[in-house]
This record gives sequence, structure tokens and C-alpha cells, in this order.
Amino acid sequence: MKKDIRNQHGAVCWAELTTTDPKAAKAFYAEVFGWTAEDTEMKDGSGTYTCFTNRDGEEVAGAMKPMASGIPNHWGIHLHVDDVDLAAATTTKLGGKILMPPFDCPEVGRIAYLTDPQGAAFAVIKLAKPV
Repeated sequence: MKKDIRNQHGAVCWAELTTTDPKAAKAFYAEVFGWTAEDTEMKDGSGTYTCFTNRDGEEVAGAMKPMASGIPNHWGIHLHVDDVDLAAATTTKLGGKILMPPFDCPEVGRIAYLTDPQGAAFAVIKLAKPV
């Protein structure tokens, strides 16, 4: 992803892996893409978050364990928006659904988890700091 487009409205700005086996994921993506991984404890005490960095030293993705039981391993995308609340409201107006209403994540930004009318899940985010 080019840094100059990540912060534009509607652009993919982050990819996030939900996995029950972060250790295996770190080894896999290191071997496949040459990514390095750095773990930090989430400020809310809910677990460890892993940031992946590419060979150019750019943070490109994150990983964490599922937030609830029954959530399958998957990659999710975060799309940058100028206004998370408006994006969530517009999503429902156009036939999509809100999976998790807008909320603030300290030092990260404002986020909502949504689906399009066909059921495809995605997140929208207004980042606290541009990437």
C-alpha cells in the first residue's frame, strides 16, 4: 500500500488477522513475505496485539486472537473514512448492517465493524494518527 493513499477516504489503510495461533501466523508470514512481528499488550488488558512490518520497515498489518469464541480465523480490512458515525449510518441506509457500532480505541482511532448488503464484513476507521 502506498502511504500517500492510505489516509484517503475509502482507501484500505490496515489489514488485520484474527487467529487462534498467533505464533504460527508470525512464523508463516515471516517465511512467506519476510515480515517481522512485534507484540504489545493492548491497553484495555484484552490480550496481545501483533504488528507486522514489511521489508521496507513499514507497518502493514496486525494480528490478534478472536475477541469472542466461535469467531473463525480470518483476514479483515479497515477502510479509512472521514467520519465513522456517518459511514455506519450510511451503511444501514443502503442495506448493510452494523456488527459493532462506532467506538473509540485509544491511540488508534474511531472504528466500526459493518457488512455490506451481501453480508461481506469490513471495518471503517478514522485513524488518530495518519499512517
